[in-house]
Amino acid sequence: MKNTEIYIIGSGAIGKALAVFLKLENKQVKLIRGSIDNIPDTEKYITVIGKDYTFKEKIVTTTFSNLSSINGIVLITTKTFGNNKIARKLKNIGGDFAIVLLQNGLNIERSFKVFDKVYRCVLLSTSQVASENEVTFKTVSASPIGNLEGKNENLDDLIKQISTPNFEFREEANISKYVWNKVIANCVFNTVCPLLEIDNGIFHRSTNAKTLAEVIIEECVALSKIKGINLDKDEIIENLILISQKSDGQLISTYMDILNNRRTEIESLNLEIAKMADEMGQSELVKNTKLLGQLIQIKSNEIKIKT
Repeated sequence: MKNTEIYIIGSGAIGKALAVFLKLENKQVKLIRGSIDNIPDTEKYITVIGKDYTFKEKIVTTTFSNLSSINGIVLITTKTFGNNKIARKLKNIGGDFAIVLLQNGLNIERSFKVFDKVYRCVLLSTSQVASENEVTFKTVSASPIGNLEGKNENLDDLIKQISTPNFEFREEANISKYVWNKVIANCVFNTVCPLLEIDNGIFHRSTNAKTLAEVIIEECVALSKIKGINLDKDEIIENLILISQKSDGQLISTYMDILNNRRTEIESLNLEIAKMADEMGQSELVKNTKLLGQLIQIKSNEIKIKT
């Protein structure tokens, strides 16, 4: 595959970090603002700060209204609740491109079912906004990418285009397992921490918090088995505690969204799990997972009303 154009939809922390890393590799990359249109292209320096490095590159940011077509690779890093709108815009613009969803949640790919080449990515990297054009970045290992239906033909070429020394990707034949593992962990972190108004480290510090996490994990694993996806409950719990230890003192994204009066992604996490269970006649199986999701929804709405 030749050096193709790469479009990153979403100018948040992950999108900005990835754009800088790709530009360092002399890739043709543009950031696309997914929620607004009719704004001229801009070029701004973006800085990425890692443990042992600081990189600064000039990145082009554009909007869908400035594009006549898209040809290449589209990486989507926005919040999942905007997927329907983004899918419509991509369909209207047209072109020849593959889509990679760098997002969390179950069934978030359904908005893009009209497209031929759609892949899920489970991010094993984190990035946070330090200032308007400065982000911090940390990676654990290469993030897996795969098609949920196992259609991974030519995926290795795509990965070569978007993988960089500091932000690596790899092909994964069984991406569904990784998606479920990440979603289940998020169902715990993104509900318990905001409801307790506490940082991610609570699960390794508190036996009671860990016990609650185990209840949610057991429910979700039981549902996944009915769906034909066999997961290791103990492995998920062990990984959750490890994440809790490594992110001790950090606030989870849903808690930050609530504090900043932003919409959360709880619909694609706990509430999507609950919806799936309802459709299967297994509502009682995930009753605690659903309850925590509903409480987050109420908490978020109440804060918006007060402000």
